[in-house]
Amino acid sequence: MEYRKLGGSDLEVSVIGFGAWGIGGPPFWKTEGDASSEKAILRAFDLGINFFDTAPVYGFGHSEELIGKILKPVRDKVILATKCGLVWDKPQLGAIAKNAKKDSILKEIDDSLKRLQTDVIDLYQVHWPDVTTSAQETMEALLEIQEKQKIRHIGVSNYSVAQMQECLQYGPLVSLQPEYSLLQRSIEEETVPFCIENNIGIVVYSPLASGVLTGKYQKSTKFKDWRSKGIIGTFTGEEYEKNIDKVDRLKEVAKEVDKTCGQTAINWVLRQPGVTTALVGVKNEKQMEENLRSIGWQPSTEQKQEIEEIFA
Repeated sequence: MEYRKLGGSDLEVSVIGFGAWGIGGPPFWKTEGDASSEKAILRAFDLGINFFDTAPVYGFGHSEELIGKILKPVRDKVILATKCGLVWDKPQLGAIAKNAKKDSILKEIDDSLKRLQTDVIDLYQVHWPDVTTSAQETMEALLEIQEKQKIRHIGVSNYSVAQMQECLQYGPLVSLQPEYSLLQRSIEEETVPFCIENNIGIVVYSPLASGVLTGKYQKSTKFKDWRSKGIIGTFTGEEYEKNIDKVDRLKEVAKEVDKTCGQTAINWVLRQPGVTTALVGVKNEKQMEENLRSIGWQPSTEQKQEIEEIFA
């Protein structure tokens, strides 16, 4: 396993991180059951993954509870990351709201600490920008719980450069968690250079475009989960069909290096400037083992160029 320092922190994180959105289960994802999720988490740890990223909204607390319970015996050997800023009054998609006000964060941190069965969270991230709350109020809350040693480092997720600049007026950020993949490259022009310049580590989510870059879907695929609701990503219509054409071409490159389409896509992300780690979600041990074949190799110069041409 390869490890990289996360921004200006003292955290040395595995380049493949365990993204725990999927193991939260409904209403977002179907799982193979908690027993299978537990085996996947333990296998990840055995393979050298030390970075586990979750959030309260993943299964409305269930993901945090699983991570906390399963990793408690090895808590001193892992880096736990979770989030704040998304709250709900009932456990369903339409009831989720952005709230990064101070009183909400002060409540959320205690709830997360309890679910994760830990005294301190290594990386605490604001899940989505709350434009109704000032960056000053949000950062003051985060700095307060940091002072109380409930969290070690502060990060943000899905923030623009302007929003990060606002936060930096009040305190340091060690990481940004954006969506980034061969099919979603909008951060490259402005966000990546800003993060590099300000020593902000980039923790990539959806490096497989929520499964599309695994190559297992067709143009005719009809998604029945959150992907059909237009929350994030492109999973319907002409743009989706164009993406499938690109993925089909990527499969050919992957065959040349004896890798899967997904392994090739993750490998690409980890070779990009500024990227510290890529979060991958899995349902079982086998998927975890397959994802680890994404590291430790590089395509040829010609193959790299072909990939860039496909996804230009």
